[in-house]
Amino acid sequence: MTGNKIVINTSILVFTLIFNFNLLFANNNEASLWVENIGKNTLSILGEQSITNDKKEILLEEIFVKNLDIRRISLFVLGPYRKGLDKENSGEYFQSIENFISEVYAKRLLSYPSGNIQIIKSEDKGKRGNIVYSSIQFNDRPKPISIDWWVIKNRYGINKVFDIRISGIWMAQEQRSTFTSFLSKNDGDIKKLIERLNVQSR
Repeated sequence: MTGNKIVINTSILVFTLIFNFNLLFANNNEASLWVENIGKNTLSILGEQSITNDKKEILLEEIFVKNLDIRRISLFVLGPYRKGLDKENSGEYFQSIENFISEVYAKRLLSYPSGNIQIIKSEDKGKRGNIVYSSIQFNDRPKPISIDWWVIKNRYGINKVFDIRISGIWMAQEQRSTFTSFLSKNDGDIKKLIERLNVQSR
């Protein structure tokens, strides 16, 4: 191999490495900024003294619906019972999951005060998205809480949260265990699961 070819090949290799690194950094940075924005908006709502808890709950529900990948989560939590979801009840099921997540989790958040979010790092998982590690210091808590965000892009290239890990527990995976346990005791009847979800989210 001539000297010129070596230089050219080396240049191509270096360019490729730099390009891939910059692309990786851009993706990680984008996901981190996106998560930070969600965290700040949520904490701002929790700390707002001029609105009622009912109004706060509505605003928090809107954040969940807008930023969670409801469809992907809905299918994931069914586990092996996903094959039992047909067109006839899929629409009602997806809506039930959306109501359940937005209402139940919004009510849980209302027990927390405002605070500050700090992004620790972001880890690229390739096609599986990014894991954004954060720490939230609530105003009335002596120690911060670790919250990790599993961020993916939907088919339109928009960031969505697939799962959230709070103090070591992935929420969607925990719900999957609960749902599949319920379905195993009810002959895999998804309609019964829908009924239960509707009751819990009222």
